[in-house]
Amino acid sequence: MDYPTAYINFMLEFHGTRDWFECHEIMEAQWKAESSAECKVWWLTLVQIAVGLYHERRGNLAGAGKMLRGALAHAPTVAWARLGIDGKELIAQLSERVEAYRQGGGPEQTYAEWNFPIADPELAAQCEARCYALGWQWCRTGSEQDESILHRHKQRDREPVIAARRAAQRLKGRNRKEGRP
Repeated sequence: MDYPTAYINFMLEFHGTRDWFECHEIMEAQWKAESSAECKVWWLTLVQIAVGLYHERRGNLAGAGKMLRGALAHAPTVAWARLGIDGKELIAQLSERVEAYRQGGGPEQTYAEWNFPIADPELAAQCEARCYALGWQWCRTGSEQDESILHRHKQRDREPVIAARRAAQRLKGRNRKEGRP
């Protein structure tokens, strides 16, 4: 099965570098460029998973919970089989993670490296081979101690994103004043 390049790159980063911030960047670009409403939900769900795990690893369980609850809400509508993923298992993993947050476990109790339950053996083999070709370890462990990815958002120039958010907030404020949604 053919998968979008951005999705493959997401899977490589997700399982190889564990750089959840980079995963978010890759899928956010795919989500914004996507014309299909159905696929937009797929990419948004992957963004939410990556951002949730990024927050969790940094100890922000409120942010992690919010993102993973959002992903869990969207997950049943995603055609996981078309992405080579065991959707039933993925939803179970998300549910387990969200429940751990609800029970008040801190990051030391909740954080663990997380792998997508890949159902397509060709996808798994392709990603694993490409990962090793890049010098990365497939299904890497120990990322919670890797300072180069732990606070990744602080290393990037996020000014364009921040400026876009401010502009959207201003527009939303104007629309509210004018009685528009």
